Amino acid sequence: MGSDTVLVLFGGCPPEGWDLAARAWLDGIAGKFLLVGGAGHTTPMLRRFPRLAGFDVEADMMAAYLAAEYGITDVLMERESTNSGNNITFTERTIRAWGGGPPESMILIQDASMQQRMDAVVRAKWTYGTPKVVNFAGTSPRVEVRDGKLAYTGTPHWGAWDLDHWISLLMGEIPRLSDTPDGYGPRGRDFLAHVDIPDDVLAAFDELRATYDVRPALGE
Repeated sequence: MGSDTVLVLFGGCPPEGWDLAARAWLDGIAGKFLLVGGAGHTTPMLRRFPRLAGFDVEADMMAAYLAAEYGITDVLMERESTNSGNNITFTERTIRAWGGGPPESMILIQDASMQQRMDAVVRAKWTYGTPKVVNFAGTSPRVEVRDGKLAYTGTPHWGAWDLDHWISLLMGEIPRLSDTPDGYGPRGRDFLAHVDIPDDVLAAFDELRATYDVRPALGE
């Protein structure tokens, strides 16, 4: 990785991932740093935090945080995307406009629940060169059973999603990733490339959906 690498931090990733991206940038992992995110389904959750309440879009939230906490200001912004599909198409549009030709590689940082889908969208929709794509989830939540209920293991980062919301995000990925007439794969809405979902994951999903909410698939 180096000067021909673009580090892309997406809206939808909570602030723990912002810290990870900042450390990677300061370590010189990439030559360009792109913040991607308009107002999406996670934006209201972030606005609960006083330091982020005054921003309309997630790219501005991330930029303000990175500048205040790490002194990082040399970033490119994409403020219009609202879902995983135009996260990628608008990322490509922004990099094209930036100039210098296609990147040799891209590091994509997203919330753990949505990283697989982001990769599948890139495989289906990216048209600007053939960069090597490195997926690195910005968060890695762990849960445990505590007093008969699921709870985060350890002390969560200040910007972590409420656990029920995070489980809803995670559960919502299964119908989206499914390559079925109702899913987002080539045999359905054709938003993303085919993804193999292991049988044990599907079985776990079927068992858990009786207890936990699944975020509805609304075309995003």
